[in-house]
Amino acid sequence: MANPAFSPGRLAAVGLLLAALPALWAADERMLPASLSKEQKANLLQFLKENETPSRYVPKGAKVVDAPPPAADAEITASKDRPIKQYTVQITPHRPVPGEETVTRADVYFYRPNPVKGKQGITVKHTIDLTSGKQVGETEVLTKAHTPVSREELNEAAAAVKEKSEAVKKLYQGRGAGDVRWEYLQMKINRKSDQFEPGDRVLRFVFTANPSDDGKTPTPVRVLVNLTKDLIIPDNR
Repeated sequence: MANPAFSPGRLAAVGLLLAALPALWAADERMLPASLSKEQKANLLQFLKENETPSRYVPKGAKVVDAPPPAADAEITASKDRPIKQYTVQITPHRPVPGEETVTRADVYFYRPNPVKGKQGITVKHTIDLTSGKQVGETEVLTKAHTPVSREELNEAAAAVKEKSEAVKKLYQGRGAGDVRWEYLQMKINRKSDQFEPGDRVLRFVFTANPSDDGKTPTPVRVLVNLTKDLIIPDNR
């Protein structure tokens, strides 16, 4: 007997759903694990679409896994003037278990920057049933997780460096966009300093450029970006 979950009509509907999702979801679609089926991917994308605009900074009734956020943070709600940002940072399928080789669940991690600039954000975790796209179990909140940066955060940080770093702007002078490249490393801050403290989301960029007309290769430019505190700092190490 044919499995109704994978009937031609159901698969066609899945294809239409994928095709209908706006370009906004291109970044999230690139994050989807390649091992998932087309239908599972569509269900995940639908969940992301339904949960793209948080109404509260800390989800109501969520289970706090590590240290609780400040009481004032738990009361922050979105408004027209101060929406709550959210980035999809990680999607992790559960491992197969003996006797059930098909993966049916995945964990979705969102990072929410604190609406108050300079304060540390939170990570929000949902477990999703891949056959329905619905959440199962409790929403979890982590305040100490070292979650990866999203594509959006990375691109925003790189754009800010190009705009505000005089050394990087000088590197681009007289060169096309393809003549300058950059790499990044996400750093974990373990000790407090004048510019960083544990929990800050910090990226280290290295910009390099092709040789100039005289054949000289410019010195690479190294920059630290503190996303939490909105700081761009030359890295002269």
